[in-house]
Amino acid sequence: MADQGDRGSKGLLNILLILSAVTVLGMIALAAGMFMLYGAKTEQKEAKIIEQKPEPGKTYDLGTFIVNLADEEASRYVRCQVQLEYSKVNVELDKEIKDREPQFKDLVNTLLNDRKAAELSTSEGKERFRRELQLKINEALKFGAVTNIFLTTFAIQ
Repeated sequence: MADQGDRGSKGLLNILLILSAVTVLGMIALAAGMFMLYGAKTEQKEAKIIEQKPEPGKTYDLGTFIVNLADEEASRYVRCQVQLEYSKVNVELDKEIKDREPQFKDLVNTLLNDRKAAELSTSEGKERFRRELQLKINEALKFGAVTNIFLTTFAIQ
């Protein structure tokens, strides 16, 4: 009989060991799951890099232009005000732009006169005009470059 009591306590001991091992493994699995679940949410977010945008340059107002467009079917014209942006620190460029104002006004008139109303009525058409004007002006300049062209007023009739 003592032999059966020993077997019963050994069986009970084995069951307790198995239950303990299963409980410990379950707790480890639960902890790992919690870590994966919450660890993903609390990951270090990348620090946003704030790009410093360049300061606006100096602007020069070329004035308001009223120009006949190249439309053949009807008499159409455009009214726009053009401003040039360039570096604030380039004193030679500042003087050159002022000295060459008539040349740049002629460029604006010529480029607008070659356009049709349909071309200039889209944002892509206005952007093409800006880039072409900027390219032509920069080709004429000796002491620097125009960085941007602004059309501050623009109307087609």
